[in-house]
Amino acid sequence: MKAQQDIFTGTRTRLTRHDLITYDHLLADAVSRFLPFKSYSLYFPKGRQSAEPVWDQQDRKLLLPLIFRGELLGVFVARGVTMRARKTMMPLYTGLGELALEKLQLYKMSITDPTTGLFSRQYLKQAVCREVELIRECFRPAGDGCCDINASAVEGGYHACMGMVVFAFESMKNVIRDYGYLFADELALKLAETLAACAPESALVARTGDYEFAMFIPGGTTTACRRIAKDAVRELRDVRLVHELTEDRVGVHASGGYATYPQDFEGYLFERAVSEQARLLLRKARIASGIAGERNVGEAMEYVMGFNRILVEGGKVLETMPMSRVMVSLGRSMGAREGGRYSVWSTDYDSNRIANGENGGSGPKAPMYKGEVVLMEIRETQSLAEVMHLGDPTWAIEPGDRITLMPEEKGMSTLPEGEEAHLDPITGLYRHRDFLAKFSREREQADTFALALVRLTGVDKAHGSRSTHVEQMVAESAEVCRNILGPDALGGRYGLNSLIYFHADVTSEEMRERYTFLCETLDAKLHIEAAVGVACHPFLKYRRADSLENCLKALEYAMLCPKPRVGVMDSLALNISADKLYSRGDTFEAIEEYKRALLADEGNTMAWNSLGVCYAGLGKPQEARKQFEEALRRNRKDVMALYNLGNVCHTMGEIKPAREFYRKCLKLDPNHFFALIRLGQLSEGDKKYSIARQYYNRAARLEENQALVQRHLARLSMRQGRMDEARECLHQALIHNPQDALALQLMARLYLDAGEDPEIAEVLARQAAALRPDMKSAWLELARALEVRGRHEEAREALLKAGAL
Repeated sequence: MKAQQDIFTGTRTRLTRHDLITYDHLLADAVSRFLPFKSYSLYFPKGRQSAEPVWDQQDRKLLLPLIFRGELLGVFVARGVTMRARKTMMPLYTGLGELALEKLQLYKMSITDPTTGLFSRQYLKQAVCREVELIRECFRPAGDGCCDINASAVEGGYHACMGMVVFAFESMKNVIRDYGYLFADELALKLAETLAACAPESALVARTGDYEFAMFIPGGTTTACRRIAKDAVRELRDVRLVHELTEDRVGVHASGGYATYPQDFEGYLFERAVSEQARLLLRKARIASGIAGERNVGEAMEYVMGFNRILVEGGKVLETMPMSRVMVSLGRSMGAREGGRYSVWSTDYDSNRIANGENGGSGPKAPMYKGEVVLMEIRETQSLAEVMHLGDPTWAIEPGDRITLMPEEKGMSTLPEGEEAHLDPITGLYRHRDFLAKFSREREQADTFALALVRLTGVDKAHGSRSTHVEQMVAESAEVCRNILGPDALGGRYGLNSLIYFHADVTSEEMRERYTFLCETLDAKLHIEAAVGVACHPFLKYRRADSLENCLKALEYAMLCPKPRVGVMDSLALNISADKLYSRGDTFEAIEEYKRALLADEGNTMAWNSLGVCYAGLGKPQEARKQFEEALRRNRKDVMALYNLGNVCHTMGEIKPAREFYRKCLKLDPNHFFALIRLGQLSEGDKKYSIARQYYNRAARLEENQALVQRHLARLSMRQGRMDEARECLHQALIHNPQDALALQLMARLYLDAGEDPEIAEVLARQAAALRPDMKSAWLELARALEVRGRHEEAREALLKAGAL
């Protein structure tokens, strides 16, 4: 016992009452080893409580005081206990309870960093893995166009996204060198306390490296992560610790980088293991943090960079090379792709060489445009780029120059008079810039044409022994294309692993047949897997210049198709493009894209459903209803449309038609989880509690989203006056999802109604309000808890916030 006490004394980790709620399932498991019971709950008395256990013979209930190191943390209420040898065991239960708390303390120590008290990297990774699984569950209905996806994400506690912010302290190495390791540990502790104070209630702060902290934000959007990172970096850079010997006020140079899931993930990354995705999210945020530390933007320094902004504004020139090529700091790990075009800027120049001399002052220099580059060969952390042209031949591109992403069509100009087009030596086709110039001329001379982008995705895994060198693969593929498409086909190199071709006077069916044969030939002869995106003109009201963008959309569609992967720009391609826009939060642009998909094919019921989802998310239920009715008119057995229509009617208060649509949905799909939940809610609203319980129990048997089911069962039990049962259901809901704001609010209400410790109720209500600032009931419960604790001014502020909602 003495060794254990020494361990507890030497750690910064302390067991609190809130930990009993957070880890109540672990506590219950430890208690069940020496005290079998059927159900349990936690009780937090306000006043003094006996240190001895209390046995209630009539209710077969044991009240076990939880005392740790002389402090009463709470009372464990075990129900359904079969007491044997009561006189012998009763004096021992207090000590056994303390052993259970010691086990809980050891567990907490195992998941925290001993120096700072922050969570460990391993625990952070586990939390991210759990959230990834929840997001996957939440987004499964999205593929079906389910209108209630956002509502289910809120009600079930599942988030549509999450954020990771990494804070790097590179100057900590200098602190160790100048002041020693012990002083650096004290400074790290102060930084950790500052960061924890900046973190939102739902965030998890961990130490992920010697000079690095990370903040995991469930439900964190790009905007929220940037705001939190900016505020935290500002506070961290203000931290100072006085060195006793030198009296120096020592601080660190902090920088922050953030990444969000799933916004910063795409394609094959979603197919990787959950633990791999968790590490990738941390890595992306770490990359952004490193770039933020290197940035120098004059007086407007923020030292914050988002992963989604790296390609746009975070790159720089690393090295100049022969043959008009440069090495830039953007690589595959940052999402760089072949063919990306960037403008080059510099703030490091001699103002005396500028004719007007406007930048000769001591203030920050305005960026000077130097030219354009296009990425040709993508490596892991850097890329080889070709200089397309210089703004001024006398101002060469130099290491340290910044690069910013250009719009897709920007820089597509014809070749200057007298300049000869150059062929790529590997493929014999035009180079990227030369092809675009040729294409811009040829498209104007053809009434109908098609553009095909061939992406060579790799060698077939069944023939993995074959050489996979990219240049060889491209050269061999270009030869096959020349044999099938003809030597006169206008083609070009589009990045490292892509070819692009222009065809005049062709139809979409001819293109599909031609490139299907091409993909099959590449696979059969060379064992090369390829995907082809085809865009034909005219198509809807798109201009000729839009063909390249349409070709890229068709390629994204083709990548999702089975072999042979050929995607023609049509309604489905537009649907996928709109889904991508919607997932990035650009709802209005997604609506326009869905409308274009419907112009291409009015029978696309997925587009009707998705369009309704967008209108519902914008708070336009009447408009959403029209779209769902259109989908249902084209397919009477469309389960998605039936449920979505029922949900819209439910939202508008039309209970009878809502119930009818939900029942039709269940008739077609008896295991539709959310239809069961909605019918339970409607029955509960009609005070038909037994019928509501039947629906909820049917949903529970599906073993899907148990947190949501248990919370609804808890609320139903509260309405029926079955408080103990409600408490147990809420415990189960919070075990399945600790971030369930509604469950936390209901638990806070239970504690207050039962007259238990208002401090715990305040913690629960405050956490619920932090998770859902728009939830009025959370602020009301917080006000109640603060009023009971005598903090009347804070209670009044909470009531004012509730009144504003």
